[in-house]
Amino acid sequence: MKTILVLVLAAASLHGQSFDPAARAGYESIKATDLKKHVLILASDSLEGRETAEPGQRKAAAYIASHFGRLGLKPVGSHGGYLQPFEVEVTKVDPSRSSLVVNADEAWKQPWGEEYLTMSMKDTTVTSSIVFVGYVDTRIAPETRPKVAGRIVVSLLGTRQQATDTSANAPMMRMFASRRDSGVAVVLSIADDTGRTSFSAVYEMLSGIGMDKGQMRLKDAAPGNPRMVQQQVRGLLSAGVADRLLRAAGASLSELRSRAAREENFQPVFLDKIAVTVRNAVIRETRPTENVVGLLEGSDPVLKNEIVVFTGHYDHIGTTRSGVIYYGADDDASGTAAVMEVAEAFVANPVKPKRSLLFMAVTGEEKGLLGSTYYVNHPLFPLEKTVANLNSDMLGRMDTKYEPKNEPNYVYVIGSDKISPELDSLMKAANEQTVGIYLDYTYNDENDPNQFYRRSDHYNFAKNGIPVVFFFTGTHADYHQPTDTPDKLLYDRMSSITRLIYATGWSVAQKQGGLNRKSASGS
Repeated sequence: MKTILVLVLAAASLHGQSFDPAARAGYESIKATDLKKHVLILASDSLEGRETAEPGQRKAAAYIASHFGRLGLKPVGSHGGYLQPFEVEVTKVDPSRSSLVVNADEAWKQPWGEEYLTMSMKDTTVTSSIVFVGYVDTRIAPETRPKVAGRIVVSLLGTRQQATDTSANAPMMRMFASRRDSGVAVVLSIADDTGRTSFSAVYEMLSGIGMDKGQMRLKDAAPGNPRMVQQQVRGLLSAGVADRLLRAAGASLSELRSRAAREENFQPVFLDKIAVTVRNAVIRETRPTENVVGLLEGSDPVLKNEIVVFTGHYDHIGTTRSGVIYYGADDDASGTAAVMEVAEAFVANPVKPKRSLLFMAVTGEEKGLLGSTYYVNHPLFPLEKTVANLNSDMLGRMDTKYEPKNEPNYVYVIGSDKISPELDSLMKAANEQTVGIYLDYTYNDENDPNQFYRRSDHYNFAKNGIPVVFFFTGTHADYHQPTDTPDKLLYDRMSSITRLIYATGWSVAQKQGGLNRKSASGS
């Protein structure tokens, strides 16, 4: 790493000496204080985590649109404004029609959300006796599997190994461990008595990642295969409700827990004394949301018909059911602030770029890249005239690779050479001529297990053959946590990355001729 730092320092010493002087004023206008101002507003209490189609997201859209208006960007959205509206469909469990009922007389009816919940997005009613199978990873003998089919399966939360895991991500890992028993329509997991895997703690965690808020997709979109829509209905029981249920069936939770923990070859316990009905009903709502768009027209009479798009997603994941805010300062108030600051830099620069620039803050990224999907399906400018997309997502922190070394002068670049190696070359040259930070290509690897190339809004442009660069500084302990707050961002480093984005965009916008692209064979 010492060699890397020497190269970074050597490149940084250039400080833009060979960068186009015509773009100098805009470059110098990019300030850490301006980026911080935007982040503090976007990640404030009043915006409530900016969840798509919620009031906080619409407040954020209004703030970004007002910024574009002050800059004098051309309003190219709907009705001559800065918004590109669209609708999303939300499917979620209907608590008023979902419940767990013991025996047909309904003397015991456990309401949804009261120590019992389901997480599946389909209407169904299943009545059966129950079978306790131990942990999620308990193996069922082939000769026993036909007896399990058709029953309501009850298991302890997670695998046997996860039950003793005390790591920070243990609750999440245990919650998402699931069985795949053939012919089983319902699997109910039993939460722990107390701690981070108790019912109340898991319910709070699930609400933080939006599972109890339902599944969102573009209205009229073809059904996909989201993880919450599955053949099995998955549910969660509190330890108290589970013990009551098991006792009614002639067993006890403490006894079955003990056996499952000590018996490696635990065999299913069939409990036929009661019949359980799981009712899972869903409701569907159509809600409005919007991307925010502003255009700076190019100065060249011909090239201004071509577009360079700058994107960052301004939505996040909102609040939990108890009102805890997921601020999303790094994810992605940081990238949105960069787009806003790059727009201001281009406006401030006395010389305007030859190509036109579209600045777009997209929504719905956290719900499955919805805003950018909508844009490429309903582009404001022809995709064949879109030269490149520069996407910013999470620019504010050091990740677990660099933080222990306290080496902030890096940025991950993803996708820059996949469609157009020339775009990658322009970015590298811009970096050498300006900030000289270390360009880390770790996540550009097709085989990287994180698959970040496919996980942010640039991917929708790339799928349409448009060259992209994804600027990213990696995940950290506060990723998708309420603790992702503005005070933890490295604003000086953010300004360096934002200057690199500006310089790269300038180079692309000024280039004579289009970006050379790889042939279909990849050559």
